[in-house]
Amino acid sequence: CGSRACRDLQSGGNAPAYQVELDRVQVGGIEITNVAGVVLEGKDPPQVLLGMSFLSRIKMEHTGNSMVLKSR
Repeated sequence: CGSRACRDLQSGGNAPAYQVELDRVQVGGIEITNVAGVVLEGKDPPQVLLGMSFLSRIKMEHTGNSMVLKSR
């Protein structure tokens, strides 16, 4: 699929960014297909972030100091 250029204004800067459609995203045993994503140019942020396009499609439960992700 193609990508569309945009600007990231929420990560503390104004970095070139590209909206993409990910065929699948897998975290542990959970796999979600056709997930909207954004790819930022550069080294920051150094972490990979899960956005609501993924998180809204699973169950999240807080257990003590942990967050547990489960399939719906």
